[in-house]
Amino acid sequence: MTHSKVPTAEQPLAGVKILELSTMVTCSLASMTLAAQGAEVIKIEPPLGGDVMRHLGHQKNGISALFHNCNRGKRSLAIDLKSSAGVEAVNQLAMKADLLIHNYRPGVMDRMGLSSTSLREINNRLTYIAVTGFGNKGPMSGDPAYDHVIQAMTGITDLQGDGESNFSFVRTLLCDKITAYTVCQAATAALLARATTGEGQHIDISMLHACLAFVWPDGMMHHTLHDDDVIAMSPVSDYYQTLDLKDGSIAVAALQDKHWKALLPLIGYPELVDNPMFKTMGARLSNMSEVLKVLKSPRQDVGVAKALEILRAADVPCGPCAHQSDIAHNPQVNAIGALETYVAKHLGSLTAPTPPVQFAGNLTTQALPSPTLGEQSRDILQEIGWSGSRIDDLVSQKIVHIS
Repeated sequence: MTHSKVPTAEQPLAGVKILELSTMVTCSLASMTLAAQGAEVIKIEPPLGGDVMRHLGHQKNGISALFHNCNRGKRSLAIDLKSSAGVEAVNQLAMKADLLIHNYRPGVMDRMGLSSTSLREINNRLTYIAVTGFGNKGPMSGDPAYDHVIQAMTGITDLQGDGESNFSFVRTLLCDKITAYTVCQAATAALLARATTGEGQHIDISMLHACLAFVWPDGMMHHTLHDDDVIAMSPVSDYYQTLDLKDGSIAVAALQDKHWKALLPLIGYPELVDNPMFKTMGARLSNMSEVLKVLKSPRQDVGVAKALEILRAADVPCGPCAHQSDIAHNPQVNAIGALETYVAKHLGSLTAPTPPVQFAGNLTTQALPSPTLGEQSRDILQEIGWSGSRIDDLVSQKIVHIS
């Protein structure tokens, strides 16, 4: 599928310059999302190996699909931040940057000479976003954090489990991506504030805090109210049950009373339409164990296609449970242009999402390559005035890598 890209001048972050110092998904996805809205991103990586995400999963020419999916359209500077040259380069780049985003553990950037205070002293318009796993204080502040750990600590594995002592993960990097979108929101809010004040600011975001805030509205709704007169009902999570039929499964969000007038006869329980336990939302939530027994034991099985036809005719929110291999062929996905297939340098033919935010109603594209390690190192260093001979010397010392 081919789309015409909206001109850069129409993108809201056109002209915004971002420095990204990170590994793995969170900051990488955040800066790529901002790049899709017009920002220019320089990704600063270690010269030996680069971002570890480059080497995880399916890959070609030293670039993994995971890395590509979080780094389209960026430029890569591979330089050793433990060297004086690396610190100097970041300082010079920060002088003209609008945002710096990093996910080093607390204190690491300070020890390297790249603290928020020092960089914002040389550029008071810079917003410095420090992403940590657990925050800057407390017994775990210095611990390494990965998605699995944050899912466990924020109750997500409990929500996914069976309600007893068995826990289960959401098997995607959920917390990394939640934090990435939190970073994006904070970054654009800071840019808006700077339009008034003329100054950037320091921002701290922890994965633990971002994901607790994300889970809380519904996932912790039954742990929000404390008084003795609270009326207890099943949480929304109990409604996340598939309707399993002979040729597949369906997701059904039968939340309104009228939806059950169509759903119950469909699965062979017409006599329950007027049953008090099924008649109202409150009754269903108070008797969820009985509701789930019915959903999990259809007396009648008309198959996925017929069930969807009946449910859609009754305006019941529903959809088939798709296998991952079928998603690119879904007619609704194609109708909204959610995916694009293109040929990228180094990777060949691939499929990736188009940017989901359509400014002025225009679908845009992010059909761009992701950089090899240090692909733009020479260009970036020359842009800040470094000579070719100095760059060559740093390459020979393995302080800088150029692919």
